[in-house]
Amino acid sequence: MNSPEISELLRGHENVYILTHILPDGDAIGSALAWGTSLRHHGKKVRIFCPGVVPRKYAFLPGALAIENQFPANLPLGLVFVLDCGDLERLDYMKERVQSGFIIVNVDHHATNNYFGDYNIVDKSAAATGEMIYQLIQENNLLLNQEISLSLYVAIASDTGSFKYANTTPRVLKIASLLLENGVDPSLVSQKIFDEYPLSTVFLLRDTLNTLQLDETLRIAWMSLHEDLVESYGAKGEELEGFVNYGKNINGVEVGIFFYHTRKGETKVGFRSKAVVDVGAVAALFGGGGHHRAAGCTISGWENNVAMDKVIQAVREALLETEALNPVKCDLRR
Repeated sequence: MNSPEISELLRGHENVYILTHILPDGDAIGSALAWGTSLRHHGKKVRIFCPGVVPRKYAFLPGALAIENQFPANLPLGLVFVLDCGDLERLDYMKERVQSGFIIVNVDHHATNNYFGDYNIVDKSAAATGEMIYQLIQENNLLLNQEISLSLYVAIASDTGSFKYANTTPRVLKIASLLLENGVDPSLVSQKIFDEYPLSTVFLLRDTLNTLQLDETLRIAWMSLHEDLVESYGAKGEELEGFVNYGKNINGVEVGIFFYHTRKGETKVGFRSKAVVDVGAVAALFGGGGHHRAAGCTISGWENNVAMDKVIQAVREALLETEALNPVKCDLRR
């Protein structure tokens, strides 16, 4: 799908709804706010939805607290932009309602995207959905002011790990530079989304690190946490963002895994890999998805230890297969 088609779609619809995924990250929230604000200035009636609570760290973004977590049954039909979702399952309880008569435009950068939209704008080379929204704004001559630039910068900085992940490209850095020229303060963004957290987060991290284990090769590290402990500190699930990186960041470790056991009997799994293992493919084995170096899934129906054992075994097999195919490359990274 190209920009002329987007322009034609927008001309034909006054009501525009923007949705993003459950447990939203900075790319999801920033992209939704940027696109929504730009379209409002273009004369559209816009409402933004997310099936869950917006994490506190993004509350400083203009419009973040106005994001709705219910998709009403009586909304006038119109365009629905689904942002940063590899599939409709990530809309959780909003999925069924969105499919009832709305025109769905799927805008995403995940390698596992299944092209669920009536229109699909999927760029698997993009570092973030925010990068794609920037391009859509530019190509359609929409507004890009300081407020919108801030949301886009948060989106891109979040999914590039503050421009330190392997998905940081020259194109991304050029876009970030242009956003800074629009008045974005990178130190403010860094403080809000990377360097500032509640005391409860520190306590949770301390307890989670106490569960750290490594396999016999010292190439796989994992940690786990139960929802009961989160609630005992009066914390929120959003505070666990980034915990999975601690295992991956150990010298010599290739894959870090974080297991979060819920009271519903589910095990939510986060994966991060350093250089060679495609954890998106591993997550897909359990019904999840994501990127080559960052992915996740949710497992239900198995006891906590069973779920953990199956996931660790799948990662071990993926690592062995990768090393067999690329023995020199893998050996150099030990």
